[in-house]
Amino acid sequence: MFITLPSHRAGKGDMSTQKLTRIALLSAILYVSKVALEFLPNVEIVTLLIIIYSLVFGKESILIVTVFNFFELIQWGFGTWWISYLYVWPLLCVITLLLKKILKEEFVAWSVVSGGFGIIFGSLFAVFYLPIDPAYALSYWISGLPWDVWHGGFNFILMLILGKPLYRLLMRLKKLFKENRDQSSGNKNCS
Repeated sequence: MFITLPSHRAGKGDMSTQKLTRIALLSAILYVSKVALEFLPNVEIVTLLIIIYSLVFGKESILIVTVFNFFELIQWGFGTWWISYLYVWPLLCVITLLLKKILKEEFVAWSVVSGGFGIIFGSLFAVFYLPIDPAYALSYWISGLPWDVWHGGFNFILMLILGKPLYRLLMRLKKLFKENRDQSSGNKNCS
């Protein structure tokens, strides 16, 4: 019994080595950045990174978030919070992708989106509890509001300061990798 891998002439639906590596690397950065800031309550750069990843890499960001979610599962085990991660982080990707053509590179506006997402973060987790116990869902959300406001404020400031430089850096790297890929495929055609 042999396992066959797609050839280097893979079709559009196949994932290139470069894309697979990029997804793995960006997922790892997302995960490590979250772990590095866990000692600070409701302070994270995951929202910033997911928005930037979505702006730069488009739909690929959903794959990045999916891998990140599984890293979280491996570290922390299964819990109701993890189920919420399955829709909360992909939702941020979708929101970003929908607003991308409207907000473009306006990072003050992206700061508002990032801050707003931090403020509604707890309510998005409370959604999971609604069908189980609406009163608990409401109390869960209300008791977390002060932390959500802190979360939103930090997200706003972080995007305002780091959003544009990080976006430009990833755009340059994306362009550089595309140029390198184009050059190497051109060299293959010459031989």
